[in-house]
This record gives sequence, C-alpha cells and structure tokens, in this order.
Amino acid sequence: MSLPSSGFCREDPAASKAAFRKLAAAQRAKLAAAHPDAASALADHSEALINRFGRGIYAAYFPIRSELSPLDLLRRLGDLGCATSLPITPAEGQPLRFHRWAVSGRLDDGAYGTKQPPSDCELCRPDVILAPMLAYDQAGWRLGYGGGFYDRTIAVLRGAGHQLTVIGIAFEGQRLDRIPVGPYDMPLDAVLTPSGLLQLVPHETGGLMAE
Repeated sequence: MSLPSSGFCREDPAASKAAFRKLAAAQRAKLAAAHPDAASALADHSEALINRFGRGIYAAYFPIRSELSPLDLLRRLGDLGCATSLPITPAEGQPLRFHRWAVSGRLDDGAYGTKQPPSDCELCRPDVILAPMLAYDQAGWRLGYGGGFYDRTIAVLRGAGHQLTVIGIAFEGQRLDRIPVGPYDMPLDAVLTPSGLLQLVPHETGGLMAE
C-alpha cells in the first residue's frame, strides 16, 4: 500500500509539503489501524540494526498520534547492550537535546503532546537517531511536521564532526514517489519498516532496497 504520486512543485517545496501533510497523516493513521502488531515486528529487526550500525547510543522518540512506536525496538536494543535515549523538545529554532533514558524510566510531559525524559537525565550525543515521519521517498528524503527539529539537529551534530546515522521509522505504505526538498533538509541513511531495513543505494540507481 502506498501514497499516490506526489506531483510536488519544484518551485515551492514548502507549499508542496504543506499540501501533502494532511494526506500523509491520514494514510499513516489507516496503516496504524491496519497493523496493530507493527511495533513488535519492528523490534524483531534490532539485531539487524546492531549488525549494521553497531552498539552505540540509539535515540528514538515517544510516539504520538499514529506514529509507529519505536519503544519495543528501543527496549530490545537496550537488552542487547546498546545505550538508549529520547529527545527533549527545545524552543522553536533550536536543535533537539538527547538524554539517556531506558524504556522503563520516568517520563515528563513534553511539547506537542509527547513525553520526554526528565531534564536531569544525562545528556548524550546519539550515534543513531530513529526518526518519526509522515512519509519518505525512495531517495531517502523525509516528510516531517514542518518544525525542522530533526533537520536542524542532524546539521548541528554533523557540523560538529559527530558521526551520525539517521534511520526513518515508518510503515511501508508511507512511501511517496518523491518528497520535495528544501535547502535545509537532511536525507535519511535508511528506513526501517516492520518488514525490515531499507538501505539507501547509490543515487544513480535511484532508490532504496530491502535487505
């Protein structure tokens, strides 16, 4: 199941993104209702993530609305010896801050209806970010919510020389033909779905491939 061809306007990617966010959100809600075991299936790929990306610090997110939950996956990664963390949403225009957190840990209320670690939890720089999204395309571009938090965070961490892998978490049916790309957008390194890890392939081949 997939979203229809995007027909995005190259001249105005911001307007194109805004036009498709509602459609993408509705599609994701349908997928979430149709696949209640998706979070458990996602967690089954924890060893595949470690085999490819190592046992570093993994950052995930607390799911809201119809986001595919990464919490089972994060728990499994922790059981396998990885350090785990969640972000604290900052003021508008600032990058995310990541704090060490295990799935059984306490959570405080955060912005936009989400939950986040207490601010006194240890700050960290994740090696792998598991990012939520509304949609993705075969070139690895991500359709987010418009706040720019993840793009800004990725740019700051990589700009400081930190080696970082960014993996989008999604249902297979969230894939679009093409996401409009703005000047500050950061591409994903991979997409993880309940069916497995989709790894970016060279640009000339134009897409993602299942492992």
